[in-house]
Amino acid sequence: MRRRAETVPATTDAPISEVRAIDYRYRPFGAFRLLLAAMVMLQHFCADLAPEPLMRLVGPYGIGDMAVLIFFALSGFVITEAVDCAYRRRAGAFMTNRVLRIVPHFLVAVAVSILAHGLFVALDGVRLWRSQPGIPEGAFAAFNVAMNLVGIVPLVDRWIHYNFLDITWAVRVEMAFYLAVALAIATGTRLPKARGFARVGSILMILLIPLFARALEGHGPGMFAYLPYFAFGAGLYFATRGARLGWVTASVSLLGMGLQLVSRPPGVGAVPPSLPGQLAIFAVLLAAMSVLAFMEIRRGRRIDRFLGTITYPLYLYHEAVFIVAATLTVGYSYVTFTAAIVASLAVAVVAALTLDPFVDRYRDRIRGGRLGGVATRPEVAAATPGPAAAAGLSRGS
Repeated sequence: MRRRAETVPATTDAPISEVRAIDYRYRPFGAFRLLLAAMVMLQHFCADLAPEPLMRLVGPYGIGDMAVLIFFALSGFVITEAVDCAYRRRAGAFMTNRVLRIVPHFLVAVAVSILAHGLFVALDGVRLWRSQPGIPEGAFAAFNVAMNLVGIVPLVDRWIHYNFLDITWAVRVEMAFYLAVALAIATGTRLPKARGFARVGSILMILLIPLFARALEGHGPGMFAYLPYFAFGAGLYFATRGARLGWVTASVSLLGMGLQLVSRPPGVGAVPPSLPGQLAIFAVLLAAMSVLAFMEIRRGRRIDRFLGTITYPLYLYHEAVFIVAATLTVGYSYVTFTAAIVASLAVAVVAALTLDPFVDRYRDRIRGGRLGGVATRPEVAAATPGPAAAAGLSRGS
């Protein structure tokens, strides 16, 4: 029998130990998320570290671009699940969790990337990207550095002269999604129905459709173009719980995702993109995610959870590894390409093992309990989502 949340005052932001959550299913997303992060890394390394034959072979398919879009859809799923299971009336706890998951690794990654760029300048590096041989003047200006450190704040990119961590844009889109979810939680608590969050979220998505349309035309903030991906993930979650409206939302979102995919501006690269190839890769990844959403594993959870743990660090830190590799080498070789992959994985593991325990301890102290592990009350421990239920780019819920 499905467990329902206890009645909690609408204004509460009580710790998880005081809120009974509905049943939670562990889905094997950890390894899948690591695959997506690896695809992002491989696209970058194939473009700017690998020899030309490999660059031209992989370049047209935008494997990293497709992976990021799936990340957005996956984020829509797991964040909706986390809210439904544990944060339905706890907007403050939700945003605290998200900030603690995202910000520490991000700040360290930006700082490391700035140092790596400084090394490039100090050692007179000969090339960074194939499309950009060096670092533009003013990159190390205090204002630009400061803007990079707050680069995940939505819309702040308009003041960034040079990105030390180019992939920050995707984390910034995630943060905008989290703010929208927090707004839906806070507003939904004022509705009498248990599904207040879902109703407010649905209304919010409908209200944002005009901004989505404008973003496709190249007007306004581009982050609204990714609305259908998050909507698909949210709809898929409710579909797994047997909600007919979830299937409708996911189906309609497919149309929006298709429009965004075919209207994407061509990226800057040495080879022309292959739209059919990119669509095929996206379809396979989306199908895999959808299948995993209906699965539950009992064996191998520890391994799957660990693989999910290193996803966000790998996504962030591989760019700093790339800068160091570009600084210390001349030309393009398979040796450099392979060494950069191994180094990126090693750095991600070390970063996860060293930083995450401190972050988790502080997060649990603020939140008042642990998700997916030992909670204050046994029924909560059995019902709430664990670290593998991560928002697309971050480690857990």
